[in-house]
Amino acid sequence: MTYETDQSRLEQTVIEIMGQLVKRNPGEIGLDDSLLNDLQLDSLHVLELLTLLEQRFDFETDAEDLQPSVFRTVNSVVHFVQCRISS
Repeated sequence: MTYETDQSRLEQTVIEIMGQLVKRNPGEIGLDDSLLNDLQLDSLHVLELLTLLEQRFDFETDAEDLQPSVFRTVNSVVHFVQCRISS
């Protein structure tokens, strides 16, 4: 089973990482949750999240890829990771 072919596993792993970061039960985090409003992530949390995702999924991010839209919702982060690991 790979992350590239198992979307629900990818979603679950990203949510688990976010749960650890914000000290919340992953079951309380939904794909449509806003990182800013619902999870209350600030810019430092976002950088920490990016670092954790890069380490977990073994990819690197270029500065030009860091658009605000990437970090709008949990689902947008999942999509970003999917694109990184599929390339």
